[in-house]
Amino acid sequence: MLAEKFFLLLETLRSQVQAHPDGSPVIVSTARHVPIKLPNGTGK
Repeated sequence: MLAEKFFLLLETLRSQVQAHPDGSPVIVSTARHVPIKLPNGTGK
């Protein structure tokens, strides 16, 4: 029964998540980090 409640909670959270136009979820990270910008291109 606990597993059923867990899956119901996950489904509820999934249904309330905002999504991009293509249907992919919006990910918001709360991790503490310094954002970096990677160079464009495939040069090595």
